[in-house]
Amino acid sequence: MKLISSILVLCSILIVSSCSNCKETQKYNQTNQNNPTTITQNISKVEAEVLEVIGSGNEFKVRVKVLNSQETEAYPSIAVAGEEYILKPNLRIEDGKLMDSEINSGLLSLRNYSKGQKVNAEISLDQKNGWLIQRVIK
Repeated sequence: MKLISSILVLCSILIVSSCSNCKETQKYNQTNQNNPTTITQNISKVEAEVLEVIGSGNEFKVRVKVLNSQETEAYPSIAVAGEEYILKPNLRIEDGKLMDSEINSGLLSLRNYSKGQKVNAEISLDQKNGWLIQRVIK
């Protein structure tokens, strides 16, 4: 009877210790998921084919397939040729109003692009806003 009691106590200790290890692992995994990797400043010069313009007005996005991607002199490139991206124009706003600038004019011109048209642009990936079109290259 003492042997059975000893075995039960030993099994209980093993079960309790293994459960506490599981909780620590779960806690560690949750901590890692709450702290995503940061994205460094990046800009890619791309030639892309327009697949679709989504939305209208100043609230639009452009779905493109990158045909060619290259780094700028100052920043690394993370856009990959052959991949599709949904790009949001990074419109320049001052005092809550859209600035009248060549950059904004180029970005707004994308609303009129049709499927199959090609565009040369500088794009970047931002932690908060996703993929952005920084400017259209003429």
